[in-house]
Amino acid sequence: MFSEKDLVARSAEDMAREVEELLADAKRLREECEAATKKEAELRRLSVDMRPSDGEKAETLWQEAEQLREEFKEMMQLSMEKTLRAAEVQHRIDVHDLIESMDDSDKIWNEAAKAGR
Repeated sequence: MFSEKDLVARSAEDMAREVEELLADAKRLREECEAATKKEAELRRLSVDMRPSDGEKAETLWQEAEQLREEFKEMMQLSMEKTLRAAEVQHRIDVHDLIESMDDSDKIWNEAAKAGR
């Protein structure tokens, strides 16, 4: 799950922005999934209600519901991929911050050790 962005040195701020964008996209996709799920259920209900009076229209509605289900699955998968990518980038930020904090503590420790002599 690497992207071209992984091959370029980026600042922690750039990575944090990417995390925010990925999480926002994932949330938007989840909301679209919820709307699609409701519409799918409504189409299926209409299809069942319409079946006795107009079988052809009922079948058309059922096929629309099936298409929505496929779109829903794709959106949900994309949402999960974006969430996982955001977690991966956030982990890199955390590691970066940890390394920076260790670098500072080593510098402070060395200065304190030199001052004590």
